[in-house]
Amino acid sequence: MPDVGKWQSKFVDELFKTVLLIQGKVNFSSLGKHSHLHEKTYQRRYRDNFDFETFNVECIKQRPVKGNLVAAVDATYISKSGKKTEGLGQFYNGCVGKTMKGLELSEIALIDQVSRHAYAFSAKQTIDQEDQSRLMLYAEHVKSCVKTMPEEVKYLLTDGYYSKQPFIDAICKLDRDLEIVGKLRHDADLQYLYEGEQSGQGRPREYDGKVYFDDFSRFDDEGEIEKDVHLYVQTLKHKTLKRIIRVAALVDKSDPDKPKHILLFSTDLKLSAKEILELYRLRFQIEFLIRDAKQFTGLNHCQARDAEALDFHFNSSMSAVNLAKIDLQKQHQLKQHQDPNTPDFVFSLASYKRKNFCHALLKRLLSMLELNLTSKKVSKAFYSSLEFGTSVV
Repeated sequence: MPDVGKWQSKFVDELFKTVLLIQGKVNFSSLGKHSHLHEKTYQRRYRDNFDFETFNVECIKQRPVKGNLVAAVDATYISKSGKKTEGLGQFYNGCVGKTMKGLELSEIALIDQVSRHAYAFSAKQTIDQEDQSRLMLYAEHVKSCVKTMPEEVKYLLTDGYYSKQPFIDAICKLDRDLEIVGKLRHDADLQYLYEGEQSGQGRPREYDGKVYFDDFSRFDDEGEIEKDVHLYVQTLKHKTLKRIIRVAALVDKSDPDKPKHILLFSTDLKLSAKEILELYRLRFQIEFLIRDAKQFTGLNHCQARDAEALDFHFNSSMSAVNLAKIDLQKQHQLKQHQDPNTPDFVFSLASYKRKNFCHALLKRLLSMLELNLTSKKVSKAFYSSLEFGTSVV
């Protein structure tokens, strides 16, 4: 990143090292206590511009297991007290199932289809505008960073909230090809496409009746994916979305009298039901990414109130998860080369941070005691103590 100056480069390096060892809240006070930089240095530097999207893309390129990438978007509630914070409002908190006073963050992640791990790409605070709905703010977020998004990304994964006409139309009108894979209401208003012969008089017939979800005989059956769960697919017209979409229906027939169904869809009409299902399953990885940032890298802990510092904090918190995940993946890959019987990779950010904290603390103790690792006894005690309080990674 040639546009990053020397001092900012050193600051960001120190910031991420410190975030990934702090045990407890990650705020200005704790950052100052755990590094050689002063608390006020963090307060000032959090107001500097930094291209986190490019930084994240460069980080993601370093992942050892490289499959095709897909994008996912989701919004999350951020708790925040006070009255002067920028963007403070009423937002839905999924943990309690109701709207609460606080902040909201729109997050776009890139998900590897092979490793099935999500990596943070762009985070943007939701700040209400009088002339725009929140749904359009999310669409503007995608639009603002689509140029930085890797060219290989062809699909945007969403949950049911985003399955509305304004959002889908905005994404489908972008300068690049980006198809949506999402979820529909269980009672979506769908119509079959007419495929018969035309009478030759008047307007050609386009549609062939309403879809009723107690009968999937006109869908293509792709078989049973697990016991009593069948997968169907059909190209249909969605009256509310005002477009033709590819619909995949998962039908649970364990109770023949009351079968249950879930409707997934894609704007890409070439996908099979299994492809739509596999893509939609990847969407849940963004939930784990946000969870890790909230629990371990301080997504909820910012002490700042202005928009610039909040934006820097949210993005640095998400990027820290990327760095830890890629570092652990490389360590695991090295272990596999040394020992083919190494267990499968498990990402534990809690163990990673604990090990970093132990490493920093032990180095400080050795420095104060004027000891070094040339002594076998000291070296053995040092490396065995690094695993204290951690699981095997």
